[in-house]
Amino acid sequence: MKTHIRWIIIFGALCLVCAGAMLLMGRLGASAATVTLDGKAVRTLNLAVDTEFDVELEGGGHNHISVKNGKIAITEADCPDKLCVRRGYVSGGVPIVCLPHKLAIEFNGGDIDAATGR
Repeated sequence: MKTHIRWIIIFGALCLVCAGAMLLMGRLGASAATVTLDGKAVRTLNLAVDTEFDVELEGGGHNHISVKNGKIAITEADCPDKLCVRRGYVSGGVPIVCLPHKLAIEFNGGDIDAATGR
C-alpha cells in the first residue's frame, strides 16, 4: 500500500514539473525574425522594435508586415487565400508562410525545439 502512495506522489510531482515547463515554454518568444522571399533573406527584424514595411514581389503583389509589442504578423496581402493574414500576431513557434508569394517569416532566438531541445 505504501508503495502505491509513493508512486502516486512521484507521478504527481512529475506532472507538476511538466506543467510548469510547458507554461514557461509558452511564455518564451523569439527575439528576432527573418523574412525570406523565395528562400532568400530579405530582412531580419528585432521583435522588440515596433515597425511596419511592405515586401513587393517582382511579378506584382505585396505583403505588409508589422511588428508590434514583441510579435509579428502579415497584416495585409493580396494573395488569394490570405491564410498568412489570418494567422495574426505571433511571437515564435511555427513560421508564418505565404505560399502563393513564397514568403516566410522564421523566428530566431528564444524558441525551444521540442525535438532537439535547442
